[in-house]
Amino acid sequence: MRPAEYSDDDLEQHARRRRVDDDGQRSAFEHDVDRLLYSTQWRALAGKSQVVASGELGAYHTRLTHSMKVAQLGRRMAERLERRYGGPNPALVEAACMAHDIGHPPFGHAGETALRATMDELRFSGGGLDSFEGNAQTLRVLTFLAAHKYPGHRGLHLTRACLDASVKYPWERAPRDQDPARHRKWGVYVADREAFAWIRDGREDTSVPVEEQLMDWADDVTYACHDVEDFYRTGLIPLAALFPAEGATGPETERETARFLAYVEAKRRAEGEEFDRGAALELLADIGKRLAVHAPYGGTHEDAVAVNRRTADLIAYFTRGIELEVGGPSAIRYGARLLVPGPLRAACDLLKELVWCYVIDRPALATQQHGKRRIVGELLRWTYESPQLLPYERAEELALHGDPLRAAADHVASLTEGQAVALHRKLSGTGLGSVSDNVWP
Repeated sequence: MRPAEYSDDDLEQHARRRRVDDDGQRSAFEHDVDRLLYSTQWRALAGKSQVVASGELGAYHTRLTHSMKVAQLGRRMAERLERRYGGPNPALVEAACMAHDIGHPPFGHAGETALRATMDELRFSGGGLDSFEGNAQTLRVLTFLAAHKYPGHRGLHLTRACLDASVKYPWERAPRDQDPARHRKWGVYVADREAFAWIRDGREDTSVPVEEQLMDWADDVTYACHDVEDFYRTGLIPLAALFPAEGATGPETERETARFLAYVEAKRRAEGEEFDRGAALELLADIGKRLAVHAPYGGTHEDAVAVNRRTADLIAYFTRGIELEVGGPSAIRYGARLLVPGPLRAACDLLKELVWCYVIDRPALATQQHGKRRIVGELLRWTYESPQLLPYERAEELALHGDPLRAAADHVASLTEGQAVALHRKLSGTGLGSVSDNVWP
């Protein structure tokens, strides 16, 4: 059954000023999936970090493999809910999940931080507020920077519903003193205000459709489960100490548990949040029922099987209890709310903190991130100060919008990590390479 709130306008392929005929072989939302899959921006995610650098030795997730798993999980949850509630549309959820990280820059969080800090410094000096945000960049890629096959049209020509479901933060950046939360996270640049207004189609509130809610939960679960798996395999997260098999606790477990919870408590209190140590211990015990291990990862076939089994159990744990609260049969999109039990959300948040405690905030990665931020910040500054360094495509866009800082940010954000390192060496003079080298996207 198709939810009535998917209007004919949602289910057609459309651009801002033209309608595209469909050959009847795929639904409109299946077209969205395919257009994302074949975009150069999707392919570039293979060269961008999920947590550690994409070129790091080891079988770590990249932004591409992370996004693929988010899309797979989002679609499976949507299929389950569609059978029960008549929606949401699985292909639409899959497309939103595929799109959710497509605007992220090289070097993950470090690259995003560097772009924002450098843009803030340059933009604020001129009195501006707009800056860089990975989620807002996603909207810009989908509606302006990417190219499809239709002359005279910018972006991937996605449906309005797909674009709407891809926007996690449906607002522009707010001044820090007025709204600190919307100053830190936002999803729309001033330059993309018109496109965003078209997507929202008269809706002025900040609610998000249920497809975005599913995408967000699929993202959280995938991050929590697969990143913990990565760093258990490489010995960075001591699961054997934190979650010993058969409850075989001892001094090492007590020491690691105390260390981890002290880290989480300090972080939460620094962010102005309360922390209940007793509740956290109960959550860890519940997680341990699915994550308990006998020993550190040894690389045997048996170890690999056990890791995969635990990851599957965790994903089932986080997704089987979800439901929809639906206002009526014609209200699936904006009239539905994804219900995830509170303890599951809290457990997922706690599991993600393992990656921050044992990986992201460890000194070895912190030194790498310092270098990553320098590369990205200097590339942005140099390109802004010398627009002739822009590749042809970004130069054409600069001629359209006239904002050299935005054009420079669009360029740097589009680079893979290998391209960013190579370009930085060229521009800094530490490695000139060859005049025939092609470091453009």
